Amino acid sequence: MASAANCGSFFIVMLERYSTLKNRLARVPAGLLGAAEGEAAIQTLDSLSRKIAENEFSLVVAGQFKRGKSTFINAILGEDLLPTAIIPLTSIITVIRYGEALHVEVFFNDGSRRKIEARDMAFYVTEKNNPKNEKDVKRVEIHYPSPYLKHGVQIIDTPGVASVHGHNTDTTYRYLPHADAAVFLVSVDPPITEAELKFLGDLKGYATRIFFVLNKVDMVGAVDRQESLEFTRQVIEKQAGLKNAEIFSLSARQALEAKSDGGEAGLKESGLPAFEQMLDDFLLGERGRVFLVSTAAKIRNVVSQESFSAELLQKSLDGPLQDLEAKMRQFDSALATIEQERRDSNRLLRAEANELAAGVLEEDLTELKIRQTGAVAVNLDAYYQEVKKEGNRALARLFDDYVHERIQEIFTGFRLEEEKKLEEMLARILGRLLDRTNTIIGHLVELSSRIFDLSIEPFTIDESLAAKSHFRFKIDEDVKVSLESMTESATMLLPRRLAHGLILKEAKERMEKQIDRHCGRLRHDFVARIEGTIKQFSSRLDETVGNTQDSIRQALEAGRLARQKSEAELRQFEERLGQRLEAFESARRELAEIENIIAKEPEKIT
Repeated sequence: MASAANCGSFFIVMLERYSTLKNRLARVPAGLLGAAEGEAAIQTLDSLSRKIAENEFSLVVAGQFKRGKSTFINAILGEDLLPTAIIPLTSIITVIRYGEALHVEVFFNDGSRRKIEARDMAFYVTEKNNPKNEKDVKRVEIHYPSPYLKHGVQIIDTPGVASVHGHNTDTTYRYLPHADAAVFLVSVDPPITEAELKFLGDLKGYATRIFFVLNKVDMVGAVDRQESLEFTRQVIEKQAGLKNAEIFSLSARQALEAKSDGGEAGLKESGLPAFEQMLDDFLLGERGRVFLVSTAAKIRNVVSQESFSAELLQKSLDGPLQDLEAKMRQFDSALATIEQERRDSNRLLRAEANELAAGVLEEDLTELKIRQTGAVAVNLDAYYQEVKKEGNRALARLFDDYVHERIQEIFTGFRLEEEKKLEEMLARILGRLLDRTNTIIGHLVELSSRIFDLSIEPFTIDESLAAKSHFRFKIDEDVKVSLESMTESATMLLPRRLAHGLILKEAKERMEKQIDRHCGRLRHDFVARIEGTIKQFSSRLDETVGNTQDSIRQALEAGRLARQKSEAELRQFEERLGQRLEAFESARRELAEIENIIAKEPEKIT
């Protein structure tokens, strides 16, 4: 098949290596489920098992309608599989997964499903044959033998946004939370639009990586192509805040034709191979390595916690029962100091977070408000000199647009810079709390190890937090209504000079109000995000410390109860405990081997 021939043997070999490591890693938490006894550990292992087994990496192809998304996917797969047409077409989410042979199935919202022929897809996924989804289709799944899909990657074709069919836009937005990475398609004619820019801003909140494609470059000459590319890059970087955006210029239609005909020269000319190489690099390197390393670390942490409890339990079976009970009292007494240390850490965290919000953020917002409010009169006076020849109504509209654009310009730049600044400072605060919490856990482990003569490496916790902004620009309608209404009432009876003066005065007042309101909205947004992050982070760390204390107490209590069993029951209990310890040690060895292989592999291991 043409698609397989063009992907290259290197891609397939590296995917096989990744698959081997992933399958090997999957057996570790599955094997530990029978050995773990802590409820939190069992839930974590079960979750990790599912995470590895269902490692479906969703690459969502998205953009405005008629940008060539379906044709682009067909070009990647090397076959004219998805229906395409001149009019806006795709209206249903289509998921393309790996299969040994082509297989298409329709899933309905009532839970039923139906196998169909590939040629009949248009009856379910197109607006023409399924207007407003009157057939109640949830999604269409295609299983297809492409090397790109063979190891968990699934490609998602979404309806285009901003078409006349609003429900198609809604369908695309509902699928965004499923995106791991996205291909964002624009085209040379017309260039990127305001609607696409808004959609891109929303897409950033979900996809971990976004790849940009400038499609249909075969429709224009080299000069226009370069001009469209530079314009698109500037808009993405300046207005979407995505610096150093790499945009791939290509013709999906030309690439599909070349793959179908086996024309290597035409395929190279289409520009698709450069994108495929980049996609290969991502799928082979960044995605897989991070997944394997982080998952192995999470499993190792569970092993450390569970084996600690098991070894503590084993120690509690040694010596007279009176000695064990004395050590348990000693442990409980020492916990008071550790608990005070935990409360002190939480208070310090909240104090630092409050200082971040009341100090740094407030100072920055105050400085912004003073600076921008002071510039309002000067800027509007200067702008008026450019447009003062306009009539009253036209002048009001121009000032409406000016206020709208200036507010967006002011607060887009400030928000991005402030967000980066606050996130860096918050990360340092949380890092210090994390260090202190791990120190507390270390004290717990050291305390129990010292009392019971254990030599155990302290386990730690690591949290990754993301606080997404819900801040959106909202220019109040009363700005435009007020200025326009002035031109339709009293100002119509005034001389032009006086009318212009009133309109300019009103524009200045409205601009100052918008600056004040947006400062307030930004303050509320950032404070809420800081407080939410602190609350979530602190709660998780407190829970972890509490779980550590509980696991130690439970191990000691289990040992005390076991000492009261009959000799036969105690031997059976010790045998089971030995099996658990062996399972933990086996998991450690396996994780060490997997991590060693990953370390020795080249960067691209998936």
